Amino acid sequence: MSSPTVPYVLGGTQTERDRLITQAEGLEGSTRWMLDRIDLKPGDRAVDVGCGPIGIMNLLSERVGADGVVIGVEREPRFFDMACAEQRKRGLSNVRLANADALKTGLDKNSYDFVHERLVLINIPPVAQQAVLKEMLSLLRPGGTIAIQEFDFVSFACDPDHPSWNILFNTWCDAFHAAGGGNLFIGRSLARLLRSAGAENVRIHAHANLPQVGEYQRTHILSLIESTKDLMVGSGKLNAAELQDHMAALAKHLADPKTTLIDRLVVQAWGTKPI
Repeated sequence: MSSPTVPYVLGGTQTERDRLITQAEGLEGSTRWMLDRIDLKPGDRAVDVGCGPIGIMNLLSERVGADGVVIGVEREPRFFDMACAEQRKRGLSNVRLANADALKTGLDKNSYDFVHERLVLINIPPVAQQAVLKEMLSLLRPGGTIAIQEFDFVSFACDPDHPSWNILFNTWCDAFHAAGGGNLFIGRSLARLLRSAGAENVRIHAHANLPQVGEYQRTHILSLIESTKDLMVGSGKLNAAELQDHMAALAKHLADPKTTLIDRLVVQAWGTKPI
């Protein structure tokens, strides 16, 4: 899910695998919105780069139909194995999986109608971001569509404010940025990145959400912290006991229906390969 030299900082625990599946389900609505605005037809060939356990392969499978094909590209063996299991479980007969890196997929150049990534660029430094986009564009036929989806954490906040939110969120952000050189505020840059890579006719859109009590996104920050707690404790800013105490306090705060949570922006950008 990143470049060969940058590890996936959120790890490969069962907690993280479950989080990625649940996250994909939560993002289906916004992804369908984007796909409705892209000329993806039955019989088309599509690639989902850095698909993780499922990515948007199921949604692409619906769109291209039995005569089309979807290639899911995943570097991490633990997520690749899970993607294979999901493909079988969901009966996605037009989906194929490639255990390859986003920077060197090994797929045929100039061969696909649609190439997509979601939440890959956020994890890697700028040089690797450009390299991934270059590889994605190289896979597209002239006139094909490239689409990218990333978070921008600019909107992530709760009200009333809470000290455990501030401590955990700030510590998590610092640990994330230090571990892999990613950028939690990359969403706002997507249109510029696509244009810099050579895409034309670029469009951009952002989705905002206020998750309610009982919705997965309401406590997503706790799942992120659970997946990276070793990194956070390793930073020296919190010990394990302090981390657990703050997580318990924040869980209580988010369980209060009087607390307002604004989720991260889901930013989407798409464009076409020059003819």
